[in-house]
Amino acid sequence: MKDARPPLSHAQLVARMRPRPDAAERLAGAPYLTDRQHPEQLFGAILGSPHPHARILSLDLSAARALPGVHCVIAADDVPGCKAFGLRHVDRPVFCAERVRCIGDPIAAVAAETPEQARAALAAIRVEYQPLPLIDDPQAALAPDAIALHGDSNLLHRETHRHGNLAAAIAASQHIVEGEFLTPRQMPTYLETEGGIAEPDGQGGLTLYFGAQNPIGQRQTLAAILALPEERVRVVNGPLGGSYGGKDELTIQPIAALLALHSGRPVRLRLSREESVDLGVKRHPMRIRMKSGCDAGGRLLFRQVEILADTGAYATHGPEILDAAVEHASGPYRYQALSIEARLAYTNNGIAGAFRGFGAVQVQFALERQMDELAALAGLAPDEFRARNLSDLNDRGPLGQVVAPFDGPRLALEQIRQHPLWQGPRRWQDGRWLHGVGMALVQRSDGFSKAGPNGAGLEVALAADGCIEVRTSFTEMGQNLLDVIRILGARHLGCDEARIRPRIGDSASGVDSGPSAASRCTTVLNQLLQRLAPAWRARLQALVGDDGLEPGADGLLDLQGQLRLDYAELAATLEADQLPVERCAFAGEVTPSDNPIAHFVFGACAAVAHVRVDRWTGQVQVLRLSNAGALGPVVSPLGYLGQLEGGLLMGQGMATLEELPMREGRYLARNLDGYFVPTLLDAPQIEVIAIEEVPEGDEIGPRGVGEIGVNIGAPAVANAIAEALQMPVRQLPVSAERVLDHLERQP
Repeated sequence: MKDARPPLSHAQLVARMRPRPDAAERLAGAPYLTDRQHPEQLFGAILGSPHPHARILSLDLSAARALPGVHCVIAADDVPGCKAFGLRHVDRPVFCAERVRCIGDPIAAVAAETPEQARAALAAIRVEYQPLPLIDDPQAALAPDAIALHGDSNLLHRETHRHGNLAAAIAASQHIVEGEFLTPRQMPTYLETEGGIAEPDGQGGLTLYFGAQNPIGQRQTLAAILALPEERVRVVNGPLGGSYGGKDELTIQPIAALLALHSGRPVRLRLSREESVDLGVKRHPMRIRMKSGCDAGGRLLFRQVEILADTGAYATHGPEILDAAVEHASGPYRYQALSIEARLAYTNNGIAGAFRGFGAVQVQFALERQMDELAALAGLAPDEFRARNLSDLNDRGPLGQVVAPFDGPRLALEQIRQHPLWQGPRRWQDGRWLHGVGMALVQRSDGFSKAGPNGAGLEVALAADGCIEVRTSFTEMGQNLLDVIRILGARHLGCDEARIRPRIGDSASGVDSGPSAASRCTTVLNQLLQRLAPAWRARLQALVGDDGLEPGADGLLDLQGQLRLDYAELAATLEADQLPVERCAFAGEVTPSDNPIAHFVFGACAAVAHVRVDRWTGQVQVLRLSNAGALGPVVSPLGYLGQLEGGLLMGQGMATLEELPMREGRYLARNLDGYFVPTLLDAPQIEVIAIEEVPEGDEIGPRGVGEIGVNIGAPAVANAIAEALQMPVRQLPVSAERVLDHLERQP
C-alpha cells in the first residue's frame, strides 16, 4: 500500500501557513551581510579588465600605492597561497597575471579610507594590454584552429548516454519531429549584489561575512588561497538577500580577504550592479538539437539529443550543469532507444555557473515542446500522449540507474489533467488577444549525483538555558530554513518547537552539512534528524540514569507522560563541558549506480498555463499558472508556497522576458533598465497543489521544492504560447519582436 494522502489545495496550504520565525526581524530592517559595518573599515574596489580577451604586458601599481588614504594595492604577486580556485576545475584566477579571459576579469584591487579614494587609486593603476582574438561562439570555440583559453582545447566537458538500437527505432517510427532549440543567457538578478566585509581577528586570521551558500567549502578554498590553517578562517554566510545559485561559489571573497590581511583592517567590498553583471555568473546558454519519434499509436520509440553549451571563461559548475542536462533530456518517459551527446565549451562570454533549474530547465523546454508536437502528429491530446509514455513506479532512472521508487510524474499528471483550466478550451481569440492553454510535465533530481559533495552532517546539543540547538552549515536564502529546522527538530527529537534553536550558516560551528544547493536542505535535514533521534534519546536517558524516560515537549517524561525533568533543570545540573552533544553524518544522496552523474532521488511537477498574446504589440501576458507538485510530505507550507510561486514566476521570466545577449564579449545590458525580470505586476494568478503521497516504505520523505518551479514554469508557459500562436516555439524568451515577426509572416 501507499501513503495515500489526499492532495493539499492552494487554500489548504495558505490556511496552514504561519509567519516566518525571522519575519519581524526582517520587517524591522535587520541587515543582510552586505549591510554590515565596522567602525575601522576600509573600502575595497576591484580593477577589472576592459577587454574580454587580452594579454597583460605590464602592470604598474606604484602611483596608486602613493595616493593619500590608500592602505594597500594588491595583484597576483600578493596572493600567498593558491593563485586560482574552482570546483571540479581550478581555472579561475584570484587576479589575472598574464591573460584576461572575460570582461571584468580582476587585475588588481585596492583598500582605502573612502570609496572616492579607492576609485582614484584604481584610476592610477597602469595596465598595458595586447588584445587577443575573441572567442564568442561555442561552436567556433571547438574548431581545431581556435585559440585555447585553457590548456590545449576549449572543450571543457563532454558527456554521452546511449541505450537501445537507435537506427531500428527511427526506422520503426511513424511520426518524427526534429528541431533546434535555443535557450538564453540569464542573470540571477538578486537585490543584494555580491559583497560583504572581511575582518581580521588580530591573531593572523580573519572572519568573512559574505552572502553565500557553503561556509565550510568556502573556508577550505579561502584558507588555501590565503595560505592559512583552516581554523584561522571563519566564514559566515547568512542571511543573504537572494542567490538562485549565483552565490553558490566564490566570487570576490578571496579579494576581500587578501585586502583585509594586507591592510590589517576590516575591508568592505561590494559590487555595483554593473560590476555584478560583469563578474557574476549567468545561466548557461544552450543550443539543443532534438529529434524524437513515436509509433502510430503514440508510443515513444526514440529520442536523439545534441547539446552545445557555453560556459564562458571559467568552468565553475559547468560540468555538473551539463551532466544535469544529459540526465534530464529524456524526462519521465520510456523509450526503446536514446542517444544523448553533450559538449561544453570555453568562450570569452563572461562566466556561466549555477542558476536555479541547473541545466535541466534548458533541455526540459525542448523536450516538452516536442512532446506536444508529437502528440499532435499522433492525433492525441498532450496529456494523453504523456500518460501513454510514462515510466513505471519501479523503472530505472533516466540514465539506467537505480532510483528511489516514486510515482510522482503519474500523480502530478493525473492531478493537472483534471484541472478545470485544462478541461476547458485550449485556444481562442478575444479581439486583439490570442489565448492559449498549455501544459508540461517534468521530473527533477533532488540533491547531488554520485560525483557531488554528498557528505552531510548535523549536530544537536542541549544549551545551558534548556533550548535544544540544531547546528548545521546550511544557509538561509529565503527558503524558510529556520522554520523547517524547528518543525523537523521537534518532530524527530520529541520536544516542543519553541525549544528548538537553529544555528546555521557559520563555519565556526564545525559542522559540515555541505552546500545549501540543489534543493537538498529539507530532504537532508529530515534524514539526518531521523537518524540522530535514537542516539539523542539514549544520551538523555543515560544522563539521568533512567531508560524509561522519553523526550517530551519541555523535558523528559515518565511512562504515564508526566514531566519528570525539564530540559532547563537538566542543563542546570551539568557543567558546560557535560552538556550533551550528538552528531550525525551520512554519505548523502548517493545512488547505488556506478554512473557518477546519476541521481537517486527525484520529484515531479505538472503545470497548466493560460497566456494571452497581444496581436498589436506582440506582448505575452501569463494570466494563470497552476502547478501540481508530487514532492512528498510538506514540511513548511509557507516555504513550500514561497519556493514554488517564486520558481514559477522565474520560469515565466525565462519563457517570456529574460535574455542577456552579448556582442563581441560584452554584455548589451549592465543594469535593470536593460535587463528585465518579471515583477508582481507581471505575476499571473498562481495556484499550487501539493501531492504528499509516497510509496509504502519510502525512506526519503520530503523532496526539495527550491528549483522545480523554474523547471516546470518555463516549458508550461512556452507550450501555452505555442498553442495561442500556433507557432513552433524554438527559442526563449518569446519576445514581442519574435511574436510580431511570426504574425507578420502569417497569411
